[in-house]
Amino acid sequence: MRLLFLAVVAVSSLASLPRPPIAAHATLVSSEPAANSQLAVAPRRIRLVYSEPVEGRLSRVTLVASAGGTIVLKPAADPRDVHAVIAPVDSVAPGRYKVDWRVVSADGHPVNGAYWFAIGDTTLGAPPSPPVTEPPAAAEPEPEPPMEDDVWGPSVSGAPLIPALFRGTGLGALMAVAGMLLLLARAEPNAAQIGDPRVRRAMTVLALAAAAVLAGHVVTWLINTSPEHTFDTAWAASALGTTVGKIELWRTGLAVLALWAWWIARRPRVALVFAAGALAVSGATGHSAAIQPLVAIPAKAIHLLASGVWVGGLAWLVVRPANDTPSLFASDANRVSSLALGAVVAVGLTGVLQTLMFLPSVRDVFTSPYGWIALAKTAGFLVLAAFGAYHRQRVMPRIAAAGEAADGVVLRASVRREILVMVVVILLGGLLAYVPPPEEGSAMSTPTESTS
Repeated sequence: MRLLFLAVVAVSSLASLPRPPIAAHATLVSSEPAANSQLAVAPRRIRLVYSEPVEGRLSRVTLVASAGGTIVLKPAADPRDVHAVIAPVDSVAPGRYKVDWRVVSADGHPVNGAYWFAIGDTTLGAPPSPPVTEPPAAAEPEPEPPMEDDVWGPSVSGAPLIPALFRGTGLGALMAVAGMLLLLARAEPNAAQIGDPRVRRAMTVLALAAAAVLAGHVVTWLINTSPEHTFDTAWAASALGTTVGKIELWRTGLAVLALWAWWIARRPRVALVFAAGALAVSGATGHSAAIQPLVAIPAKAIHLLASGVWVGGLAWLVVRPANDTPSLFASDANRVSSLALGAVVAVGLTGVLQTLMFLPSVRDVFTSPYGWIALAKTAGFLVLAAFGAYHRQRVMPRIAAAGEAADGVVLRASVRREILVMVVVILLGGLLAYVPPPEEGSAMSTPTESTS
């Protein structure tokens, strides 16, 4: 209890620290030329500054003339500012121009937007009104039609469903692999489950699924971030050379190595190291890479590792040999329960910490899509905690006291239902990684801006 109290105090202290403005992925904070500006001469460059680091090689900037015609520019990273991109501009005629821009933010999600400026003897507003007796009101900038979310395939609240499903499913399988390997490493040398074909088969299937689905996530992420939403080898080479691309490759590579160590090399402890490494690397993906990363990345890594202990423990109780003696099953159930208790505390505290960091205010929990999904995930977490309390307080004491095989069957059936709830919670987590948190104000007013 003392440890739990200290953990709660630590989370509360971290959450109360001053926070920089939160934005939904990267937000355009300034531009050169400025939005709605009137220039006497044509600009030599377009410079765009964002709220977080962006990859110049993945940027797209286009000038669209109101009189007709499109100029595709060649942006590059600003060597003096990782938050900015610069696109040189050749000679352009006087007139009104729209700057269409697109970047991939630090959390790996595409963001696009647009604004207007004018060159020479023209106006930014609507055509002049006919003469009237009173002075006309100042002209207002012409609004642009809302831009659609820049996502591939079906989406929910700006999040692409296909990559989100791949991410959640792949991480869920990886969690189960890591947790089961931990239980296997802690088993007695002569325990029946170590060499049981049922256990080995389940482990192999989960390890194969984790490696294959995470590789599928890399492909779907590349398609989603591509401007044309197609798999293009040139785009893939550029995207995988960025920080977020390298992290995706590291995670998938470690999952493949875990599969190799378990299936081919038959080294469970080595496989555990690779699987745990893949979960830890996952802490540097998504919103944690863009919002307070010094705190968010370790918190997310702990969240995923603890979730692995929890998920793996549940899977272990279901797939372990069905013909074990009640005493051996009770021993394993107690081991799982002890590990799961600590995992539940870690998952709950780090989940609360991340939510408080990613939302500008507590009110946004109830007023934003991100907050609603976080609430749904929290409700699932509470259901899972209730399952754990029921098992620990009601079922397991009966198994320990009477050694009844029937109680073991009851526990397995209840754990299967708990796993179904866990699957829903994990898939919600995969979706949450793609849903943009609500913005905390806007540092720059543009005619239109859309994020995804």
